Amino acid sequence: MCESNELDMTFHLFVCALAGAGAAVIAMVHYLMVLSANWAYVKDACRMQKYEDIKSKEEQELHDIHSTRSKERLNAYT
Repeated sequence: MCESNELDMTFHLFVCALAGAGAAVIAMVHYLMVLSANWAYVKDACRMQKYEDIKSKEEQELHDIHSTRSKERLNAYT
């Protein structure tokens, strides 16, 4: 039985299945790495958007304060 062709074929099929399973595991690990990198990028982009919003609001407030003071100075001269 150990010298039969079927056992030799079974061994080759087992090796192919093992290699396929290994490739699937490597693909899953790669997918998880890409997923975590994308999540970090999106999280960072969200933080950056919040920062830009706060920065633009502060700049607008400073501009409003400056323009209000300029108008008050003009009104004081007239």
